[in-house]
Amino acid sequence: SCVAQAFRHIHPAMKEWEIPQIPEWGEANKPKALEFLKILDGELAKREFAAGDSYSIADITGLIAIDFMKPARIKVPEECTNVLRWHQAISSRPSAAA
Repeated sequence: SCVAQAFRHIHPAMKEWEIPQIPEWGEANKPKALEFLKILDGELAKREFAAGDSYSIADITGLIAIDFMKPARIKVPEECTNVLRWHQAISSRPSAAA
């Protein structure tokens, strides 16, 4: 995913894992993540969960991606209110703390 590429190529802790680490590639993936967040925000305006009417692997994958955005230095735009609502709800589930 674009978040994973940003994280792997920007975060100093990944320097030994991503050889060669190419910061420019990490930076190039940030706008792609932001574009996807806008699409996801529109979809989450129509429903509670990422891929339908119930909690699924799409929500788990999305939660992990958004959590990895912080070390990848990508911020969820404030105007993505549906993504922020969804992330808060998914993050507060007991399984998210496991």
